[in-house]
Amino acid sequence: MKRLSVFVFGLIIMSTPGAYDMEQHLWQERLLILVAPSEQDPDLQRLREIVRERRDAIVDRDLRVFELVADRGWCDGEPLDAAEVAALRARLAVSPDAKSMILIGLDGGEKRRASLDTGLSDLFAQIDGMPMRRADIRAKRSAGRPVTEP
Repeated sequence: MKRLSVFVFGLIIMSTPGAYDMEQHLWQERLLILVAPSEQDPDLQRLREIVRERRDAIVDRDLRVFELVADRGWCDGEPLDAAEVAALRARLAVSPDAKSMILIGLDGGEKRRASLDTGLSDLFAQIDGMPMRRADIRAKRSAGRPVTEP
């Protein structure tokens, strides 16, 4: 019942002006949402550095990286407004003091919710095991294009 209430509340908020439309990513991009209570959180800082170092792997897997920190947020480094942050928090059911990593698949479904100290290589391996990603890997290899490893 609680999940249904959060989902319905999220749908209501997502339909209000200024709310971030996650549906724009359906079937185009996976979403990686990093949630931390502060920008100084060591796990968030470590993941930011890994995201910068592994930008090729992020792009290869069609990932958009979101950060939600207290009442602020970013998508691929671009700021989100307060209404968008609130809507995302409601939709994902994460509080301002939460520390988590959430993966949303191409179909818009939550694929993983893990601790913020989880390694990205585990996440990449999970994505690489998904049917649409495996098809993407086969197509890239057939075309002679590079594929990044987890």
